[in-house]
Amino acid sequence: MKKRVQIYLCTNGFFDLPKKAPFIPIQGGAAINQRLPGVIGDDTGENISKLNPMFCEMTAMYWAWKNAPKTDYIGFFHYRRLFNFGRPLAPERHWSERIFSDFKPETMKRFGWDYETILNTIDGADIILPHIEDVQRPPLWDQPGTLYEHYRNCHVSRDINLTIKVIKDLYPEDTLLTDKVMNSTHGYFCHMFIMKWDIFQEYMKWVFDITLSVTDKIDLNAPIYKYNPQERRVSGFIGERIINIFVEKKRRQGAKIIEMERILGNLPKEGFLQSKGENRKKFFIKKLNRAITMRLGNHQFTLGAG
Repeated sequence: MKKRVQIYLCTNGFFDLPKKAPFIPIQGGAAINQRLPGVIGDDTGENISKLNPMFCEMTAMYWAWKNAPKTDYIGFFHYRRLFNFGRPLAPERHWSERIFSDFKPETMKRFGWDYETILNTIDGADIILPHIEDVQRPPLWDQPGTLYEHYRNCHVSRDINLTIKVIKDLYPEDTLLTDKVMNSTHGYFCHMFIMKWDIFQEYMKWVFDITLSVTDKIDLNAPIYKYNPQERRVSGFIGERIINIFVEKKRRQGAKIIEMERILGNLPKEGFLQSKGENRKKFFIKKLNRAITMRLGNHQFTLGAG
């Protein structure tokens, strides 16, 4: 029987994941990391596995785009961020307070993590996303902000400016929509979704046209990326923001979009791959309004926001 929905659980360290349909654990960056037991890698067939430090879970998405068998629905969750297909936990509370602690049978049942429940929940929808969130302005997170301001305050603002330019160059028909969405005060976060197969194919082409082009234009040897693994995830951060543009485009085209409660896994350490961490030089970063100051050892670098 053809499986109508497949959901990939992206991971780079936790391997004790459910493997029963519709779930398929997949290791991001398998080409450059120690392999996880019982988990497929994103390093077979046509892939960008080696770009995982920049693209994060998107290397698994790319692998599925190029190699996965066709199905009616395809989705991507993180190993500790899943949708709740059962009864809501606490819709009025922050998503970080909605948690689960394991993948035991009673937990799977509680959150509707089985093939039939998930398919019955999503059947007929075009795109399934986590609940949309109000954007708060860092660092205090107590004032409304826009998606554009959020990125500028959390990461290297030149990168989002470059992304907007690339979108307008590659997809000029999305120019007005891009401006509208990036100035919106709400958005979808964590880059998790389930999509109909054809919409997923369209999204993959769109998002990788943009993010691969942007990544090619970024100097990843600059100190802000070279010595800071967090900011080196630039392509993944960009993808997380610009999915909002694609979703809004599909909404305007009549796509049926439903939202689900997102819950966070506080998972046992026994399920993680145990490996010795590499010795790294201490790296300090401080963001100053429109500039970034970094200190590595006795050297300090300041980058303007541009």
